[in-house]
Amino acid sequence: MPATSRCTKSFHIKLMNTNITRSTGLTLLTLFLLFSSCSKDETKSTPASKSALIARNWKQTDLLAAQVGIPEVSVFNTFFEACKKDDIWQFKADGTFTVVEGATKCSPANPDVITTGTWQLTDNENKIVIDDVSKPAETLTIKELTATSLKISGTQVYNGTTFFGTIVFSAQ
Repeated sequence: MPATSRCTKSFHIKLMNTNITRSTGLTLLTLFLLFSSCSKDETKSTPASKSALIARNWKQTDLLAAQVGIPEVSVFNTFFEACKKDDIWQFKADGTFTVVEGATKCSPANPDVITTGTWQLTDNENKIVIDDVSKPAETLTIKELTATSLKISGTQVYNGTTFFGTIVFSAQ
């Protein structure tokens, strides 16, 4: 009987280990299916429209300029005082925008709102028209648009010379 008892105990231990393994395996499989189904739903989401990507707060982080035959170089530090580098462009979903002072004002007496205007996408959403109330409307080409980066380019005449410029924004 002691030999039978050992076999019976051994059988029960194997059976118990098999049940634990199956139970653990089923639990892990269930968790895997739950988590993998969540991530699949997230990846199936449709990409945001260009209008939705633009409609947020942006801070200009660079200004690149070039001339015919001369490659683009950053002129951001040359043309912008430190107090202008933290201004925020608030593009709104209703097609309006506001540029507001950042934390550093050039003069404490300056109003918080620098300028306002409207914006709209044109040319199959490859261009943006920015109509600032203080100057004529500009049509700029969208070079890059992601959830975190906006790069728009156009031409500007400065002291009789035509420059090609790219304004670089980072989402805030």
